Amino acid sequence: MAETTAAAEKKAFTTSLSEWSNAMTGLIIDDYKACGMDMDDYAKECAMEAMTSIFNLVKNDPKTNMSNLDTSNLRGIVKRCASLKLNASAYPRECYFQLRNVKVGTDPQTGKDIWQKQVEMGIEGTGYDSLLSNYGKNVDTVYPYWVIKEGDVYIPPKHKGLSITEPEWEEKGLSDKAVRVVYPVKLLDGTVTYLSADRDSVKVNLLAHVKQNMMNSTFGVCEDRYKATAKQKAEIKAKKDEILNALRACKTVDEMLECEIARPFISGAWLDTPESMIQRKMCNNATRKYPKNYDPMARQAQVEMDEVYQVAQAEIAENANTVEFIEDKADVVGTTATEATEKQAEDSTLPPFMQE
Repeated sequence: MAETTAAAEKKAFTTSLSEWSNAMTGLIIDDYKACGMDMDDYAKECAMEAMTSIFNLVKNDPKTNMSNLDTSNLRGIVKRCASLKLNASAYPRECYFQLRNVKVGTDPQTGKDIWQKQVEMGIEGTGYDSLLSNYGKNVDTVYPYWVIKEGDVYIPPKHKGLSITEPEWEEKGLSDKAVRVVYPVKLLDGTVTYLSADRDSVKVNLLAHVKQNMMNSTFGVCEDRYKATAKQKAEIKAKKDEILNALRACKTVDEMLECEIARPFISGAWLDTPESMIQRKMCNNATRKYPKNYDPMARQAQVEMDEVYQVAQAEIAENANTVEFIEDKADVVGTTATEATEKQAEDSTLPPFMQE
C-alpha cells in the first residue's frame, strides 16, 4: 500500500513538473523570438534544470505551493538561468535559489500589507567561471582561480610595455582567511591575463546588501513606509544614513560584519558563513570587470542581477513621484506666439549671416 502511494505521488509530481516546465519553456522561447534570437539546446537544458530545482524548493516548503508564487517572477528567474547559461544541476553549483517574503502592495479595504513568496536567484561556485567562459571577450580558457590567503606570499604581475610578467603565489597554510582571488585566463591569441579582486572590494557589496535590506524598514517610526508623513520619512532617512555612515566608517569588511547597528539588516548567509560569502563576492568582482560579449537576453539578465542596479531601482521606486511638479503659468499665460518670436529674435545670439 505504501509503495502504491509513493508511486502515485511520484507520478503526480512528475506530471505537475512536466506541465509547468512545458508552459514556462514556451513563454521563454517567445521572449527569445521577441529579441530575434533562437533558444539553443544548452539554454533549454539550463531552463529545465532551473525549473526542476525551483519546483523541488517549493515542494519542500510546507507553507508554499507553485500556485501562490508570482508567475512573472518565476519566468524572469528561469529566463536568467537560460540566457546566462547557468546550470543549477552542475557540480560545483553555478547558481542557487531561495524563497523570500516580499511586500507586493496593500489591501485597499483592510489597509493591511500584502506579502507574497518570491524566488530569488544568485550566482555561486563555478557560475562566475561559466559566465567568463561563455561570454568573455576573446576568452579561450578560464583556469581554476587562486585563493590567496592571509600569510601567503603573492607577487602580482608587472607590466613592461605590452608585456606582462606572471604573478607568483606561494601557499603557507597559516590562515583560512582569503584576502584575494586571482583568475588566470587564456585568450584566443595565446596570451594569459590575470583577473583579481581583493577583500576590501567586498565592502561595496555588503553596503549594497544592507541598503537593499533596509529599503522597507521604518525603524518603528511608523507601521508602513508608504503611508509615512514627510516628518516620518525624514526620521527614517536619518536612521538609514546613521547605519550606512557607520558601515562606511569601518576599515574592513570584517568590521562591517561586526557593526552592531547594521547586523539586523545583514542576512544569515553573511553572518553564518562570512568567509564563503566574501570569497564568492571577490570572484564576482574579479570576473565582472572583464569585458563580455553578451547577447541581448544575457545582457538584460546580468544587469538585473547586479547589486548596485537593484539598489538603484529600489531607490527610484521609493522616491518616485515624491516631488510634485507645478507649472509656472505666469511665464506662459499672456504671451502670444508672435510676442515670443519677437523676444527670441531680440535676444538671439546667432551670427548675422544666420539671422538673415
